[in-house]
Amino acid sequence: MKTIIYATDCTKNDASSLKYAYRLSFIMNANLHILHVYNFPPIAFSTIQPLDLLKKRMHQEQIELVDSYCKTHLKNEFHQKPVITHVIENNSVSESILRLSKILSPDLIIIGMKDKHSARGYFSGNIANTLLDTIEMPLLIVPNSLVYDTISTIVYATDFEAADILSIQKLIEIAKPFSALIEVIHVYKTDEYPVKEYMKQFKNTLLNEVSYPEIAFKTIASTSIKSGLHSVLNNEKASMLAMLERKHNWSFSNIFHKDLVKDMEVSLKIPLLAFNKHSAKLQNENALCNNYKKTLSFG
Repeated sequence: MKTIIYATDCTKNDASSLKYAYRLSFIMNANLHILHVYNFPPIAFSTIQPLDLLKKRMHQEQIELVDSYCKTHLKNEFHQKPVITHVIENNSVSESILRLSKILSPDLIIIGMKDKHSARGYFSGNIANTLLDTIEMPLLIVPNSLVYDTISTIVYATDFEAADILSIQKLIEIAKPFSALIEVIHVYKTDEYPVKEYMKQFKNTLLNEVSYPEIAFKTIASTSIKSGLHSVLNNEKASMLAMLERKHNWSFSNIFHKDLVKDMEVSLKIPLLAFNKHSAKLQNENALCNNYKKTLSFG
């Protein structure tokens, strides 16, 4: 992993996610690009200063704001590894993230979780939803109250798709520097289909594609997917939940979709890593996808 983008509104309540992004980038030895997007307020016609001068002055003030914000909250850590800041005037944070992503091609994008104290209201509300529909990179949504600790266990919720395998391959890049356990789980409603057989075939296919040793597999029966996921997260003391955002009707139990990702985001106290199905489609030429589809068949 080489490049991470972290978007911030530079509020005090966003400071925890800033620290998380910085420390993660430090351990991953990745370049951290901090993005701050601001609005230029309406100007009264009675002003005597040229509009261009006012915009230039405000832009400089925002640059100084970001620099001061990072130094204040990162303190001594700020000097351990340099960060690159980007200050953009735009009405849309998500659009600015997308534009910067096209330029930098980051391996990961980090934003704060929904927060009523944000200067833009619920900072990640419409931003996360928009990005889940359009972004091609993994999106990490971090609770603003989170106190950073090492990543020890990452739970990945699978629905036995080829795209899951491609996502887990990307997830290993995050887990490896921490020697973190990746626990691949599937939550299902009792007796819906031969879940253990599907998990067995999924496990065999995945382990043929990756060499990371710290991977475990588990199936969980539950009447509620959300409560089943929370039960696993609590029992395993998970450091992160990873999910593949699915927008369409899939085979098997059809349980993982964007609404579930959004629902989990609201209720989680740990970071949520979302992989977009769209980004997996870009790799459809990978023979793994075609070969894997042939393996999950029961006559």
